Amino acid sequence: MIWYLIATVAVFASSFLAYRSRPEKYADLVGVSTLLAIVFVINNLLVMLYGFPEAILAAPVLDVFLAVMIYRAWVKNREPWKVIVVAALVAQLMLHVVAISMWKLGTMTQHGLYLYVVAINAFFIVQLLALGCVGVGHGLDRLLTRLLSRGGLGIMQDAGR
Repeated sequence: MIWYLIATVAVFASSFLAYRSRPEKYADLVGVSTLLAIVFVINNLLVMLYGFPEAILAAPVLDVFLAVMIYRAWVKNREPWKVIVVAALVAQLMLHVVAISMWKLGTMTQHGLYLYVVAINAFFIVQLLALGCVGVGHGLDRLLTRLLSRGGLGIMQDAGR
């Protein structure tokens, strides 16, 4: 869990830095990364308070809330990363429905529960990667622009001669 926390904080930090440099372009990015971090914290608090698998009963509600908020942001400003995050959330919702149904019907095995956790974590990683790539991509673009404008790399200096 600590690695997911570190990754979530890193994604939020890269999103926030992108927002600080261009607020009009990256407001949705920092908003979604904030919501994802909040949902991550709430999910972990629910697991600590109620235990697992009882805590997964709240997961669909949180994921629907997050998917609706991101979809609304996508309607206003259509960016591909929002589609990726919403698709991962929809996949998580389907997994939640299957896992909760199997659990309540008494057909959930330890192996099935393990597969559910692995799949949910994989889709969470997809969400983090989608958000992180946008923030890190902006940072790399800024760094490359700054280096090339100052002639810092020495690559472009002889091109005009």
